[in-house]
Amino acid sequence: METLMKKTVFALSLVFLFGSTCYVQSSIAATVDAVTGKPCYKCHASKVTAPFVHSGLADKECTPCHNTTGGNHQSNHSLYAVKDKSSKICYECHDDQTKMKSVHPPLLDNDCLVCHAPHASNFKYQLGMPVKQLCFECHERSLVTEKETKNNSFRDGVTNLHNIHAGENKIPCLTCHDIHASDQLHLIRKKGMNGKEAVTITYTATDKGGNCTVSCHDATSYERK
Repeated sequence: METLMKKTVFALSLVFLFGSTCYVQSSIAATVDAVTGKPCYKCHASKVTAPFVHSGLADKECTPCHNTTGGNHQSNHSLYAVKDKSSKICYECHDDQTKMKSVHPPLLDNDCLVCHAPHASNFKYQLGMPVKQLCFECHERSLVTEKETKNNSFRDGVTNLHNIHAGENKIPCLTCHDIHASDQLHLIRKKGMNGKEAVTITYTATDKGGNCTVSCHDATSYERK
């Protein structure tokens, strides 16, 4: 501990002598502003205090995503922004799934932040809101509330199969659909989740519909006609 404290004091002394504005690491492992000597989270507390904090902020480190050199952040708050404002920065830690067979449009648009908060959130996986609410920020609720429809492709004739699954039986969207990408069409998972029970799903598309072979019910086909 004594050695670490000496290194920290030495680094801050160099800043004082030579006017550097590089960030240094404090004895508590957080990213520290070398100008003020304060950890970043002291001014940006909301970034690290929610129930679910981005793993990239472990030990209150900002450097995985933010540049920490190039000027005085105290006099120019636009400095030390993220290294890349697109999803490319996410792929420095997370797998790039954009080459899979079926990809959620926000990923193709490099817009992870349409669903995720970059720092912290009240919801698991840093989601902006609960999943059952989040999906309907983009998808119409009629997708699951209408018993009969011609407005979506998952129907048998006009019988809305989304309504049977997610409406009548209240099966969550993510039981069958992956949130990011899948090797099956329509983001269909190969291994779904139904509460604590995992289900296998094999989906095949046809010209007018498709068929599902799943472990929760017999193989079933549908045709839009």
